[in-house]
Amino acid sequence: MKNACNKTHSCFFSSIILLPLLVLSGCTTQETEATQSEFPQAGAWSSHYSEAPHIIYTEAGGLILWAEEEDAQMVLKSLRSTGQDLDSLVVRKGGYLPREFTVQLSSNPQQASVYPGVKTIFALSDIEGNFNTLVNLLQQHHIIDHQLNWRFGDGHLVVLGDVFDRGNHVTEMLWLLYRLEQQADQAGGHVHTLLGNHEAMNLRGDIRYIEPKYAEFARLVEAQFGLDYSDLYGDQSELGRWLRSKNVIEKIGDYLFVHAGLSPELARTGLSFDKINLFSKTLFEKEKAQFNATDSLLWGKQGPYWYRGYFEIDEKRWGPQATQSDVDQMLAQHQVETVIVGHTHVIMPEFRYGGRVCAIDVVPPADHIVATPPWKAYGILIKNGLFYLADENGRLKEMLAQAP
Repeated sequence: MKNACNKTHSCFFSSIILLPLLVLSGCTTQETEATQSEFPQAGAWSSHYSEAPHIIYTEAGGLILWAEEEDAQMVLKSLRSTGQDLDSLVVRKGGYLPREFTVQLSSNPQQASVYPGVKTIFALSDIEGNFNTLVNLLQQHHIIDHQLNWRFGDGHLVVLGDVFDRGNHVTEMLWLLYRLEQQADQAGGHVHTLLGNHEAMNLRGDIRYIEPKYAEFARLVEAQFGLDYSDLYGDQSELGRWLRSKNVIEKIGDYLFVHAGLSPELARTGLSFDKINLFSKTLFEKEKAQFNATDSLLWGKQGPYWYRGYFEIDEKRWGPQATQSDVDQMLAQHQVETVIVGHTHVIMPEFRYGGRVCAIDVVPPADHIVATPPWKAYGILIKNGLFYLADENGRLKEMLAQAP
């Protein structure tokens, strides 16, 4: 239960402009003094200055934090709510191709590990803070409309982890997926936001790959409120609660989806997908010194967050590469035809192991700047048992597996 602002209307917040609160019946609010930053230097793109809202729940109510650009500076803004509920917020994305959308807050139920087969699945991975790339792919393939609303009907969208890090619009993407999840369920579809190693790292307080603007936002929050970066995604934050409802591995009909992969070593433990998901999420609250043997396996190089054994790798660093027999036995054990993975980069989605593994981690453009690098973004469409390469211009090309 949320304990932020009890009212029948909605409170709206933005990463760029705080929209006017015109009706405040049943809700007491107090805007606190803004804290100004010296980061970044003048001339940087505005996406470096602004940050979408974070909601942190306390015994006194809700604390909403965001950042706006003022005179080429990042300025921390805040609002406190002393009621019992917070209904919705407006998120505005700054920088190149600005966007705006409304999010209705929900109860964040735990996701299932196994789903029945469906006719249509669209999957992508490792989008890493690149909001424009995500939106373009989803619009080009008719997953969402130009107002960022779900239009995929009873189709399923799978985001295979690593929404976090290396890009400037992580928070905006989390809120968009949060919103699409609700809309898809209402239409008879589903959004599967799986956890990757970068989600797990951020939830564990490992921020070595975040963009500078997030470190600066966290510094401002700590200076004014005594909260650190981990509190933004802690179990008393709205996004932290939502992320903790997600899984690291899910089965949809004949297909297995997992960020890095299911290693033969993990498969041999006999752990069910429910147990893998449960134990993998307990790692967020543990120090490595507290890990038991299962924890160490799940967080290690043979675990679902970090495994690279389906690829040509440095075996001294990452362990042995899986054989065709390893993959066939693992998939037979779990009664699936193909495992779809991200984590390890490929030029475009490709089949491996005679079509038993589909790799879809394609490095997206750094779209928080106008002059994007020349590489392309891809997803995959699975429809009626066939796999299609889905490019950034809305084109589909059937993927054909080679004999192992």
